[in-house]
Order: sequence, then C-alpha cells, then structure tokens
Amino acid sequence: MIPLKDGRLNFSGPERVSWFAMRKKLLVGAGTAFVALVLIYASRFYWLAGVYNVLVIDDQLKPSDIIFVLNGDTTVRPLMASQLYKRQLAPKVVMARAEDSIAVQMGAYPNVTDSNITALTSLGVPESSIEQVRVPGGVTSTFDEARALHQFIAEHHARRVIVVTNELHSRRAKFIMQRLLGDVEVLIAPIPDRKYGAQDWWKKEDGLIGCQNEYIKLLFYYFKY
Repeated sequence: MIPLKDGRLNFSGPERVSWFAMRKKLLVGAGTAFVALVLIYASRFYWLAGVYNVLVIDDQLKPSDIIFVLNGDTTVRPLMASQLYKRQLAPKVVMARAEDSIAVQMGAYPNVTDSNITALTSLGVPESSIEQVRVPGGVTSTFDEARALHQFIAEHHARRVIVVTNELHSRRAKFIMQRLLGDVEVLIAPIPDRKYGAQDWWKKEDGLIGCQNEYIKLLFYYFKY
C-alpha cells in the first residue's frame, strides 16, 4: 500500500519504482493497442475481402459426366451452365425440380426449374440434353438438391459432376455435395454476383445480408450434417 504524506500520495523508495513501472506498462499497452487498431483499419480491405473469400470455392474444371444446376438465380445460373455445356465439359445438364410454391400453384409465377429450362433452351442447350430429377413434393433446400443428385448418380453411375451456383453459396454447396455423394468428384463452378464481390460486399445492403446469412447457413450445415 502506498503511504500518504501531508494528505498526498508519497511515492518514494520501492513505491516510487513500482508506480513508474506500472505507468510504463500502461503506456506501452495503450500504445500497442493504438498501433493494432491503426493496422486493423489500414488493412480492413484485405481482411474484409477475406471474410467473403472464405465462402468461395472455385475449382479447376475438368470433363465431367453431368452439369448440375442448383435452383436459384435464373438470370445467371443457366447462362453459366450453357457455357460449360458448349465447352463440352459434360453432355447433360441436370436439375432437381423445385417445390411448387403457392404463387406457382396459383399460376402467378413459373416453377424456378421450368424457368431455368426455358433459359437453357433459349441459350442453345438442346432439350434432349436437359434432365430433371423429380422427388416427392419437390426440393426446397441445397440439402434436398444434394439428395436428389445422389439419387440421379446412383441410377446413372456418374463419377464426376460440375455444380453451378453463385459464389457465396459455393462452399456450402460443395460441403453438402461431398458429404452425400461419397466418392463422386464434385467440382464447383461459382458465378460472381452482379451487385457486389469480395472488394465491396460490405458497402452494399445485399452483400451484407448475403454474407451474413451464408455464414449462418454454413454453420448450420456443418453442425447438422
């Protein structure tokens, strides 16, 4: 305990040395924290891009048995699939038929799988090279689509498949496909988002929501499956 002298702290002898040592440690700690914050801020673009890139798988594509298109963004996924088909990376494009939503049942919208097929044919993929995998009730998730693909592969003995999906979805898609397909080689063909990417996702509302949601879904898949 530091003694008092005339109502004031008396820093003398060992107490004086101890006080200055403590003050030095505090100054060094504050300085280190300040430098760390400056470095984090200066490198923010690097690690923010890394947060995005962790979710992205971009495989080296090789000739495969099928191209499997995950249901979703009908403005870009059929286009990527058609390009891969025209490069003769696979002779067939396969999709799992999606569940008919209430809007589809009312006739307000087409089923997303039908939209994908329409886009594929308009892009030059012959109907004879497009195949749907139908499961009771239709698929509603990436896990459902992976199970449908497993069913197709078991019937057609495919050994390698190219999976088409968006960038942010690519790691989760590969994880669940590999988990369910066993020895089948899964190659991911990711599609960059039109609105944002690794360099600016945090500046866009869609990017923030998309990245956040994908991390939550990825953790859910890791723990559940």
